[in-house]
Amino acid sequence: MKLKHFLLAVLVSFSNLSLGQQRDTLSIGMVQFPPDLHPNITVTSVKDTILAAARRTMTGYTAKGEVICLLCTELPSIANGRAKVTKRSDGSDGMEVVFTLKDNLFWGDGQPVTAKDVAFGFEVERAFSVPPTVEQVEALDARNVKVTLRVVRYDFDRSAPTPIPEHIEGSIFRAAANPLDYGQKSLFNRKPEEPGLWMGPYRISEFRPNESVALVPNTYWKGQAPWFKRITFRLVENTAALQANLLSGAVDMVATGNIGLTLDQHLAMMKTDADKFDWTFVPSVASYEHLSVQFDNAFLADKRVRQAIQMGIDRKTIVEKVFGNRFEISHSFKHPTQFGWDDGVKKYAYDPKAARALLEQAGYKPGADKILVNANGEKLSLDLVSTSGNRTRELIEQVIQTQLKAIGIEIVIKNEPARVMFGETLRKRNFKGLVEFQTDAALDMVPHTYFHSSQIPTEQNNWTGLNYMGYNNPAMDAALVEAWGALDPVVRKAAWKKILDIIADDLPEIYLYFPTSALLAPKWMTGVANDTRWGLITAWVEEWRPK
Repeated sequence: MKLKHFLLAVLVSFSNLSLGQQRDTLSIGMVQFPPDLHPNITVTSVKDTILAAARRTMTGYTAKGEVICLLCTELPSIANGRAKVTKRSDGSDGMEVVFTLKDNLFWGDGQPVTAKDVAFGFEVERAFSVPPTVEQVEALDARNVKVTLRVVRYDFDRSAPTPIPEHIEGSIFRAAANPLDYGQKSLFNRKPEEPGLWMGPYRISEFRPNESVALVPNTYWKGQAPWFKRITFRLVENTAALQANLLSGAVDMVATGNIGLTLDQHLAMMKTDADKFDWTFVPSVASYEHLSVQFDNAFLADKRVRQAIQMGIDRKTIVEKVFGNRFEISHSFKHPTQFGWDDGVKKYAYDPKAARALLEQAGYKPGADKILVNANGEKLSLDLVSTSGNRTRELIEQVIQTQLKAIGIEIVIKNEPARVMFGETLRKRNFKGLVEFQTDAALDMVPHTYFHSSQIPTEQNNWTGLNYMGYNNPAMDAALVEAWGALDPVVRKAAWKKILDIIADDLPEIYLYFPTSALLAPKWMTGVANDTRWGLITAWVEEWRPK
């Protein structure tokens, strides 16, 4: 009997090994689809996840948050002479930073990636979102590029834009009437299957709008050779259907975070399907779930209303009951483990009584249906928008709706497909009240693009910037500039305290929690989890392979 069991175990192991060795295609399910494929037009997690397999940024991060070169030969520093503080013509201080590209970088059509492509990347970036500190990017020769900064900034080693193929996109960009016209004519959107657009381990080979994106290896990639001959990202309409597709084998794995399965689905599957999949849980230190506030809304323009909303949401119970305490309550956009955090920052505990008192102070009284009204008899009713089809988000919205009703605020849920919410509603600030989504920021990043008044998207600036709230506070603007320009960590930390204190009082965002990402991979596969790197899992897609 023992021999029989032994032989059976060997047979199963051999079968699993053979299956893994034979697999050279991979299908990944996701519940969102990118609104476009141009790197500079919209900012969405789903697009970033796909493009990270086909493009690489100049620098990246280790798991400890250390900045490392990805496309460059050496990280610029003042000590090695690649970065220096300069005097500008107006007498102010600026910087010059030199990056040298590696000599083995090629676009998917065989053309080398050059400094000219980096400079062009800045030209395109500037058309969609004016960089507040970068004045100029120059190609010194084929591989050396100089970044000129208007000001001194501590993160100068991350100031280089990501290359865009000038030999393909240059003529299209310069012939376009405006950025919108270019976005419509760009091959990133009209013909993303063009090999020369991509310089990562993979390139896009097939694009079916609102259906799938397929990738194949980039023949000219000189790094570690990717294993899979084809990776397909497939849109599945919602998280329930995505789980069914995963369990049936229609997809091999799922995307991470809010574009994949919910945490409760992962936890349930761990009990029933641990023989099929492996899980790695990665707590977030840079991504946070929140409600963005529309400052053009007369109700929300009063910070007492925003503070009452924050006190009226029981985040502790949400994290405990919905996420089994695997998520962490957020009191700000900055995680407590990150540089600049201040334990003394103002925190809002769940306190519906105090929330009601604050709303009464703001002039609201209960109406006939117990929903508060102002002096003009206007009901305190707010729209709440999020991505449709995400079961957990929809549950959280319902919890928030119930809890805020208890303090006299009516919440009307109006969810939209992700491509509409991110591509139009957020980008053009078309929402009327609150929007729930997850912000994925870089490590050790001053949130200038999120909170500075110059980053409010408008028609005049072609809807650039990520300050969707319309938040405008001169004190915040000054603190952001101060923190960004402080090379001395002590000075920078003091500026960070100002930023955190202002945000805690103003609450341009209602903070919910820091999520934990569940990385799921089939038993026969390895490389998805990487304990040496920080970032999107596709940033090291070339390491994915059968065991």
